[in-house]
Amino acid sequence: MRTMSETRRYPKPGLRRRDGSHEDGSQSNEESQSIFDEPTLSAPISVLVVDDDPDVVDLTSSFLERERDEFDVRTETSAKEALSYLDDSEVDAIVSDYEMPGMDGLEFLEEVRKEHAELPFVLFTGRGSESIASEAISRGVTDYLQKESGTTQYSILANRLVNAVDRYRTSKTLKQSQKKFSKLVKNASDVIAVVNESGQFEYISPSCERVLGYSQADLTGTVAFEYMPPEDRKNAMEAFFSAVEGENEHPTIEFRFESPDEEWITLEARGRNMFDDEIIDGFVVIARDISALKSKQQELQQQNEHLKDVRQVITHDLRNPINVAADSLALYFQTEDDRYLNKVSDALERMDTLLDGISSLPDEPTNIGETEQISLKDVVTSAWKMIESDRAELRVVDSKEFEAEPGRLQQVFENLAKNAIEHSDGHVTVEVGTTDEGFYFQDDGPGIPAEERDKVFKSGYSTEPDHTGLGLNIVKQIALGHGWEIDITDGKDGGTCFEFSGVTFQPSVYS
Repeated sequence: MRTMSETRRYPKPGLRRRDGSHEDGSQSNEESQSIFDEPTLSAPISVLVVDDDPDVVDLTSSFLERERDEFDVRTETSAKEALSYLDDSEVDAIVSDYEMPGMDGLEFLEEVRKEHAELPFVLFTGRGSESIASEAISRGVTDYLQKESGTTQYSILANRLVNAVDRYRTSKTLKQSQKKFSKLVKNASDVIAVVNESGQFEYISPSCERVLGYSQADLTGTVAFEYMPPEDRKNAMEAFFSAVEGENEHPTIEFRFESPDEEWITLEARGRNMFDDEIIDGFVVIARDISALKSKQQELQQQNEHLKDVRQVITHDLRNPINVAADSLALYFQTEDDRYLNKVSDALERMDTLLDGISSLPDEPTNIGETEQISLKDVVTSAWKMIESDRAELRVVDSKEFEAEPGRLQQVFENLAKNAIEHSDGHVTVEVGTTDEGFYFQDDGPGIPAEERDKVFKSGYSTEPDHTGLGLNIVKQIALGHGWEIDITDGKDGGTCFEFSGVTFQPSVYS
């Protein structure tokens, strides 16, 4: 048995020119070649032979089946009977006489072409003329062969049938593949596009309407880079032109694409340089919408950053009550004074409160727990117990009741007091009181320069290298969580004043 490489001598059908020549300039010349040099088609070839002479159809059938094992020949003696057979059966090729009663070969061809536009049809006739050949070609005949004496004509007919069926099957397979590909492209979840060397859309799949919001007509002929923001356009153009020049022929990039609603769609695009492909001759791009994925990634990143903040908050704000508990316990062992045990108890209770309050932080930095009516003086006093220092003095000049989450508000005063003490070289006096809009906390320390005041609330910012820079950021987040505003002004004694506004007071006033 011969292999495909041994038997397939003719160029592929797709390389054949309209005049019958091939790309190498040669002409098809099956008459001069033995049938044994022709391609062997593995599948059977079903041939319908039609002639009004029963002897001719039998002879033609016999010779064809002797010439090629794959031929399976069916015969009919009239065009009408042949058409009836075609209604119920499929064939790979038809061989028909020209002169037949009732319906001649050309009329038969015309009827066949109504249902089988490309089915190989060979007119095999004893009455040959240029006019008949011309008419047959105009009606879509596949081949034309005049009957002669001798058996060579059957070898030629067999060769022509094999070649015609080979081309027919190849064309049919190609069309089926194209149909499948077209259906896949049409229903693809990704956008498939072909752009030229300037980045202009030459083709884009129908999925562009679902993914990008534009129709094929809207985008075809436009330049892809025009839909990108400047910061993304630069990177996309660099990757594209690098691929066009052959430096990176398979780039993968992310960029934003503006929709008709002026919304940004984040796309991940994989490209391939196919300018050397004779059929595609362009740069192929397959893009998918990753907007939801990017949003999720950003959300996870924010959660991770906030979890980091939670860890730092725990470390930062628990340090005060831990220090108070440790120092008070040491003093108790030295003096056996129960007052220090009470301080230890207060510190432990404060740590428990802090841990309860921190549980809401992973969802949103500005989240607060349940609020209740609190007294400014009571909360400040509780906070001061966690800060007590021989270098600091607290004065509460007045107090009012308002709605707040007591544990989180205590964090505010603990962090403000600690900040005032840490940034003062000597003794510091802290004053807390109310205003028409809210309340204030001020100290008589060195103060915060005006040019630094916008920075101090940023997480991690500190003028001291060994400090975390978290305290004032926590203060700002808690204030925002309550719906308050916070501003920094000069203290009346040269220090710093933190003013909280937007607070709704209750009628009661405490002195």
